[in-house]
Amino acid sequence: MRDLWADLHIHTACSDGLLTPSEVIRKARELSLSAVAIVDHDTVEGITEALETGRECQVHVLPGVELSSQFQGRDIHILGFEIDYTDEKFTEYLALFRQERHRRIIRMVGNLNRLGLKLTFEEVEEKSKGGSIGRPHIAEVLMEKGYVETFQEAFQRYIGYGTPAYEEKYRIQPEKAIAIIAEARGLSFLAHPGYAVTDDLILHFIKSGLDGIEVVHPNLPENRTRYLIEFARAHGILISGGSDCHGGRDGCLLMGKYNVPYAMLEDILRAHEKRFEKKEAMLTGGGIETEG
Repeated sequence: MRDLWADLHIHTACSDGLLTPSEVIRKARELSLSAVAIVDHDTVEGITEALETGRECQVHVLPGVELSSQFQGRDIHILGFEIDYTDEKFTEYLALFRQERHRRIIRMVGNLNRLGLKLTFEEVEEKSKGGSIGRPHIAEVLMEKGYVETFQEAFQRYIGYGTPAYEEKYRIQPEKAIAIIAEARGLSFLAHPGYAVTDDLILHFIKSGLDGIEVVHPNLPENRTRYLIEFARAHGILISGGSDCHGGRDGCLLMGKYNVPYAMLEDILRAHEKRFEKKEAMLTGGGIETEG
C-alpha cells in the first residue's frame, strides 16, 4: 500500500490565500495529497465548497479555522480542527472578528493615505473577493500601484509590525480561542510554535485545554520539529503539521512541500470522536444505565 500524505494548514481565497477552495482541493489531488485542512483566518466560508470538491476528488477535507490571539505581547495563533462550522455561536464570534478586521484595514488605508500613498478601502476590499480581509490584500494593491515591487516589501516598508501604517488587530487571549474552538466541538492546536514559545507557555495552554501543537511548518527547522514531537509525546498531546500555503502569494506554492503522514490526521479524528461523541452519548443517555 502506498504512503498517504496530508497537509493540515492551508488557506484559501476566503481569507488571504490566492486559490479558491475548489482550486486548493484540485491542486492537492494533483500533488497526490489524500487530505487537507482548510484553516482560513476568522472565517469558515470556504469549507462547504472544499468539502464538496473533496468528495469529487476523493480528498479528505478537515474543516478548520485559524484564530489570532495575544499573550503577554506575543502573537499566538490557534488552529481549530474538525470544528462544527455551522454552530451559530461560533459563527457569531467569527463575524465579530471579521468586523474588527474590516475596521483595522480602514485605519491602515487611512495611515497610508497620510503617507501620500493613494489607495482606497474599496480597492483593498475588492482584492478580498468578499472573504476575510487582511494585510495581504493591501499589499496586492500597493504592488499594483507600483508603490512596492514585492509582497515582502509592502510589509517591510508599510504594513508590517513597527512600520508607519501598521495598526494592531483585534485580539483575544489564547485561552479564549481554545474555549471558542471547544464550544464548536473542535480540537485546538498551537500553530508553528517557534523557539520563543517556551515549554512553560505550551504547558500553560495545555492546562487551558489545548489539544495539540503544530510540529511541521515552513518556519520550523528540523531540530525544532524533532523537539516538538518529543515534547508532545512526553505530555500526551496531539501533533499536526502543514505548509501554511496561501496559494503562492509569496512567489512559491508551498502546498506539497511540508506534508505529514495521513496517520497524523487519523489520530486527530480518533481523539475528536473519543471526546465529542462520547460526551454526546453521555448527554443523551446513550450507553448509560438508568433507573426505571
